[in-house]
Amino acid sequence: MKPNSAADTYKAASVETAPPLKIVRMLYEGALRFLGRAEDAGPKTVEGRAWVGRTDAIIKELRFSLDPNRNQVICEQLEGLYLFCEDELARALDEGDETGLTNTREILGILKDAWLEAGTTTSMDESAA
Repeated sequence: MKPNSAADTYKAASVETAPPLKIVRMLYEGALRFLGRAEDAGPKTVEGRAWVGRTDAIIKELRFSLDPNRNQVICEQLEGLYLFCEDELARALDEGDETGLTNTREILGILKDAWLEAGTTTSMDESAA
């Protein structure tokens, strides 16, 4: 048995059983963490490009998971923001311009905070019921 296998199993189980808002929050946190690593390495380095790719993959997953049947207006707005972030990451890679990383970090940070607030509001609403 590998030393980390129990921790890895626990982590995998916690993701599989997590409520949707927690998963969204975890995706934002992961994207921001990967983006920070990309910024540290620089978008012109192999390592930095790899971290940008991971960040981009999370943003794409967030975009693909949008459900316009729930709220079409919000989904359209989020899709626009995600597409902007994807374009900014591509620009950072193409031009080696860290501004794209900075812009993406700002948007993801705002969205993460909004999802955290939505989760807090939902929790408060449920406890008041």
